[in-house]
Amino acid sequence: MDRADVAMTMRLLSSMYLCQPSAEALRGWKSLLAEDVPEVLDDLKAALGTIDVGSNADVATLLWDYTRLFIGPYKLPCPPWESVYTSHKQLMMQEAAVAAGRAYAEYGLAVDQTAVMPDHIGAELNFLAVVYGASAEDAVAQAESARTGLAFLNDHLRKWVPQFTVDMEAAAETDLYAALARTTRRALELPGA
Repeated sequence: MDRADVAMTMRLLSSMYLCQPSAEALRGWKSLLAEDVPEVLDDLKAALGTIDVGSNADVATLLWDYTRLFIGPYKLPCPPWESVYTSHKQLMMQEAAVAAGRAYAEYGLAVDQTAVMPDHIGAELNFLAVVYGASAEDAVAQAESARTGLAFLNDHLRKWVPQFTVDMEAAAETDLYAALARTTRRALELPGA
């Protein structure tokens, strides 16, 4: 899989964690997956294909599942922050958040939304999308970008996302979020990622 496909995959997954499933968001995701896409997205494409975007009931069911999994008000079955999975006390805003923010800053980026912490799954996947999507003009810059992406995968996502996605898949009440969990887990092993 080439860098552009990896970047597109990470960008799509990021948006599905950061954006609540509104009719507009669902239409956008379906549109992105309507074209020829990498095989790793087939499960997600199939799950999205079963959703009636015009059905208020379908959208409400997805919104409830998203809220229950990632926002609350109850105890989250799969908190979407690296710190919760990697800190000894399972707390938010621990060393993982600081380290993720530092990695973004070294690449000239920052999370500019106060509602999104640096170690949120969506922010981390978006960082990979930016790194792999960067158009490098020469082989040295391409190699550096690949090293940055691989280091971030190994230092962050691969340390916690496998367990996060197992928890998410077990807790998901909709096919879409179960498929998103499986697809995310598979995406971390993409060639080129």
